[in-house]
Amino acid sequence: MENKSSKIGCLALLLVILLILTIPLALLFFNVGRVVFDKALVKKVVTKEVTESPLLTVTLEWFSLRRAQERVLTGEAQTAIREPDALKAMQFLERKDWQIIREEALPAPILSGYVSATIDGVYDWLDSANPLPIIDLELKTFKDWNRGARGFKYADLIYSKLPPCKQDDIDDFLKRLAATPPGTEVLYNLFTPCMFPLPWTPDQMQDYRDGMDEVIDNVPDRFSLTLELSRLEKQAGVGAAAVKSQARTLRTLAGLAPVVPLVLLVLLIAYGSRSRFDLLRWVGLPLVVGGVVGLLPVLTYQSAISAALSAGPMSEVPAAVRTEFTRAFGVLFAEIFNPMAIEAAVISAIGLGVVIFGIVQARKKKTSA
Repeated sequence: MENKSSKIGCLALLLVILLILTIPLALLFFNVGRVVFDKALVKKVVTKEVTESPLLTVTLEWFSLRRAQERVLTGEAQTAIREPDALKAMQFLERKDWQIIREEALPAPILSGYVSATIDGVYDWLDSANPLPIIDLELKTFKDWNRGARGFKYADLIYSKLPPCKQDDIDDFLKRLAATPPGTEVLYNLFTPCMFPLPWTPDQMQDYRDGMDEVIDNVPDRFSLTLELSRLEKQAGVGAAAVKSQARTLRTLAGLAPVVPLVLLVLLIAYGSRSRFDLLRWVGLPLVVGGVVGLLPVLTYQSAISAALSAGPMSEVPAAVRTEFTRAFGVLFAEIFNPMAIEAAVISAIGLGVVIFGIVQARKKKTSA
């Protein structure tokens, strides 16, 4: 009889440990699934971040400067013969200038459409047999929006930030101009962009305007993200099929996660219901501890996001870009962890109530005896 009682006690202890471990895991899986697979919520958060926060501004700044450096390193920057290298000139823009360009070139209605099309494509792909998400972005509206006077505004802003030319720059231009047959285009700058004084200023500014028009005209009318993804699929990575399988598995686990601690809780209630003190020990305390453990991810997720991005996909980007992405991810993760904090606190409160009830009843029973 004693051996049987000992086995039951060991089983109850195992159930307690499992309950304490599964409560935070169940809360985490449930809340991740609740947010990640809520297309409307994700679309709302991402659209707000893209259209209202500095995220896109700092990303555009970093990407343009990196692209300018690549053009110099590969020699591509020397191939321009009809227009100045506007990308090289962008190095002189400040953050506030990039904000102006972002707001003018990519207004909220256009950006919202791109975000919506991309997110719809990803979520539709999860429940389809397609090997890749079907995402085609219509860019003709973007091109039409930025042609003419609006494009000239960007060109003029870039041009206004150029430093004044030194006499060596002017002498080099005049030397090349004298050696070139009449009627042939001669670039003002071959290397570092600078602003020429009068009488060349208006003509040089017009070169930048013409160059901006050419940049916009070279943008395709449609951009197939699906095609780009297919190229990446052939190079490296776990593959889209594996990502889809993992996402579906996560969705299933998120739906089933709350069931596991509930089953364990029912078993412990059945075991602890033999006496009120056993209910305190086998149900109340595990709920308190499990709820407290469930609060730990809430307190650490911000630093975890920052560490993960710094060590992984954001390791090669400037600190300003990494900071914005960390903040943006934090906004989405707050949708996961803020409700999780409330749920964990409620579980701990229920457990604490069971503990207090058990102690009070035990004292009454002792007094009565």
